[in-house]
Amino acid sequence: MTAARHTANQRLQGLEVLVGEWDMEASIDGQPMGRCTAMFTWHDSRGFLIMRVDPPQAIAPEWRESSPFPIDAAIGLDDHSGAFAMLYADARGVCRIYRMSFENGHWEMRGQAGPGFHQRFEATIRGDGRLVTGRWDASSDGETWKPDFEVTYAKR
Repeated sequence: MTAARHTANQRLQGLEVLVGEWDMEASIDGQPMGRCTAMFTWHDSRGFLIMRVDPPQAIAPEWRESSPFPIDAAIGLDDHSGAFAMLYADARGVCRIYRMSFENGHWEMRGQAGPGFHQRFEATIRGDGRLVTGRWDASSDGETWKPDFEVTYAKR
C-alpha cells in the first residue's frame, strides 16, 4: 500500500528559500556569542518546515550556562487565516509558540513567553536568498522593545 501524498500549499511553499543548511551566528553589539549549524527541511508531507539548530561549534562563556541548543522547531500555516506559526522547543525544556509572517523578503516572529516577557524576531532575506540578517528583541510590555541579540544565517 502506497502512502497518500499531500498537495503542497502554495503559500507554505514560499518558505522554500529557507530550505538547506546554514551557518548561523548570534552576536551582541557585534561580539560573536555563538556559531552553529541550522538546517531547514520539509516534513515528508511538505505541510511543515522543520528547523534544527545543532549545538554550537563555538560559544561565548557568558552564553554557555543558558544555552538553548539544540533547538527544534516546526513551521506551519493556517490556510484559512493565512497565519504562520512556529512551534519551538530547546534543550532547556522551553516550549513556545510564535506567530510568524514571511513575505517580500521579511521574516517576523512574535510571542509572549510569560507575564512581562514578550519576544520578537525581525529578519531580512538578502540578495539571492543566501543571507538572512535579523535580531531578537525583548519587552516587558509588548510595546517598548530592546535588542536582545543579532542573528545571521549564511547558506552553505
